[in-house]
Amino acid sequence: MRTILIAAALLIAACFAYMKLTANGVERAAGQLSYIPADTAMLAVQLEPLELAHYLQQLQGQLSPQDAQHTVAMLTALLSTSDTNSGHFFAALLEQFQHLLKQPEHMAERTGIKQEFRGLFYLVGLSPVSRFELADEQAFWRFFDRIEQQSQLWHQAEELHGVAYRRYTLSSLNGHNLDLLVSSRDGWGTLVLTSSGFDSAHHAEALAIHKPVDALSWKKSITPLTKRYQLDEASFGMLSSAELFKAITSNNQNRLARDLHALYGDELSVTLADWRTPACQADTAAIAANWPGIYFDNQLNKQPASSRVLIASSDKTAMASLRQLRGFIAPHIQQPTGDNLLQFGLGLNVGQLLPTIGELWSATVHASFQCKPLTEVQMALETSNPLAAMAMVAMGGSIKGLSLSIHDVQIDPATHMPTAVDALVSLSADNAHSLLHSLMMLAPNQLDIELPEQGVAVELNELFPMAAAYGLAPKLLLARDHALIYQGEQATQQAKVLAGTALSQNGMLHFGLNYARLFGVLADSMAAAGMDLPDDLASIQDNPYQLDLSLDIEAQGIAIESRMYLDAKAD
Repeated sequence: MRTILIAAALLIAACFAYMKLTANGVERAAGQLSYIPADTAMLAVQLEPLELAHYLQQLQGQLSPQDAQHTVAMLTALLSTSDTNSGHFFAALLEQFQHLLKQPEHMAERTGIKQEFRGLFYLVGLSPVSRFELADEQAFWRFFDRIEQQSQLWHQAEELHGVAYRRYTLSSLNGHNLDLLVSSRDGWGTLVLTSSGFDSAHHAEALAIHKPVDALSWKKSITPLTKRYQLDEASFGMLSSAELFKAITSNNQNRLARDLHALYGDELSVTLADWRTPACQADTAAIAANWPGIYFDNQLNKQPASSRVLIASSDKTAMASLRQLRGFIAPHIQQPTGDNLLQFGLGLNVGQLLPTIGELWSATVHASFQCKPLTEVQMALETSNPLAAMAMVAMGGSIKGLSLSIHDVQIDPATHMPTAVDALVSLSADNAHSLLHSLMMLAPNQLDIELPEQGVAVELNELFPMAAAYGLAPKLLLARDHALIYQGEQATQQAKVLAGTALSQNGMLHFGLNYARLFGVLADSMAAAGMDLPDDLASIQDNPYQLDLSLDIEAQGIAIESRMYLDAKAD
C-alpha cells in the first residue's frame, strides 16, 4: 500500500508540474506556441502563473521524507539493474527530484528553471517535447553535469543550424538509438525524447530551432474548443483521437504516422494491413468526428486546486442515452468534504440501465462500417448480447441512487469497537418503502419483520438486533423516496433534510475524502489494538489534504472533475 500510494503521488505531482506554464495570457506565449505542430496528437499548456516553489512546498506536505526516500530507493535499485548507464541516468533524475521536493526553494539555483514556471508539453510526431523558461542557463547545464557524473552516462555535443545541444543515447529501438536531446536557447530549456531514425528536419522542429510549416493556430483551433467545452483557455490540454487514428490507418497522413513508419517500416504496415484501407480511414474519421478526443484544464493556484477532464462526444444519440442513466445523489454529498471523514454518492437510474445498454449495443452492432476490423468487432458483439445476463437488474428498477457519509468515528481502546459514530447511509428510489419490502422477500428468514410507517424513525436494533453487537445504535427512517439509516447529530440533521428532498437526475458519482481525519481514525484503531502503525499511515494522517471527485454525463461528453484542498486541516 505504501509503495503504491507514494509512487502514485510522485507520478501525479510530476505530471502536474511537468505541464505548468506561466504567462499573463495567450498573447504572451504566442511566440512559443508557434513551435507546436498542427497535427500534434497530444498537448498540454498552462498560461496561468504558477509559483513553483509554493506548489512543491504544498506537495512536500503530502509526502513525508522517509516515504519519498523509500520509493526513490526502490525505483533507483530497479533502474540500476540496467545493463547500460541509462538506468542510472533516470535513477539520478529521480534522486534530484527527491531533493527538490525536500527543498523546493532551491529549485532555481539547482535546475536553472524559473520559480515563475513557464513551460509547454506536446508531441512532434512520436517525439515528446517539454519546454520551460529558464532563470539561469548555466545552472541548467550544471544540473545535467551532476546527472552525468552520478550516472556515468555522458552526452555527445552536437549542433544543428547553429544551435548547440546535447544528445544522451539511452537505448536501442528497432535498430535505431533512443535519444534524449537537451538544449537551451533564448532563455528556454528543451527536452526531447526522440530517435536517431528521424531526420534532421524532425530534430530541428522538436528542438524549437525551426517552426513547423503547418503550426498550430491557437485562435482558430484551441480557442473554439475551450469555449465549446467550457474549459479554461489559460490551462488547457488535449489528446486527439483523429491524429491517433491517422497513425493507425496510414503511414503518411500525419507526422505521427510517418514517424512510426520510419521506425518500423514494412513490419508495421503488415501488422496493420487490415486497418490501412480507405474503408478504415473513412470509418475511423467518422468515429473521430463523434468522439474527437479528451480535453482537460486545471487550476493549481486556487484553493481548492481543481481539474476538469472531458471525454468529448458529438454523438447526440449516444449522449442522450447515457444521460438517461443519471440518477440522484444526496445534495449534502455534493458539498465539499470539509471535516467529514468520507462521503460517497452513486446516482444511477437502474430502471434505464437495460434500455440504455440495449440502445448503445444495438447502435454499435448496426453501425454502417466497411472497415474489416470494425465489422469483426460487430460480429463478436452480435453473439454476446449483454441484456440476458442483466435480467436481474430489472428487480431494482426503481432505484435512483445511494450515498454514504461518515462524519466521525471514535474507537474504544479497550474493546477496539466504535463508541460513537456519526454517519448516514441512504438508498433513494421511487417508493422506497415498497422497494424494501420487495428486497426482503429475497430473504425468507426476514419476512416476519415489520417495517416502520413512512416518516416514522425507529431503532434499527429493534428490527435487526445484530447491529447492536457492533456497538451501534442507528435509526431507520423510511421517507417517500428514501430509506435512511443514520446515527449521530450531524447525520440526523442530514437525514431530516434528505427525507423531504424530491428525487431528481442530478449526477452519477461523487466521492470525497479527508486524508488526515480518515487515516487518523485508522491509526487510532490500530494503536488501540496494539498494532504497530505502518509508516505510510503515520505520514498520511498528518497530511492536511482533501479530495473531492465527481463524474457526470453532460450533453457534450463524460466529465470528470476533481477538487484538491491542499491546505485543509484535520480538525
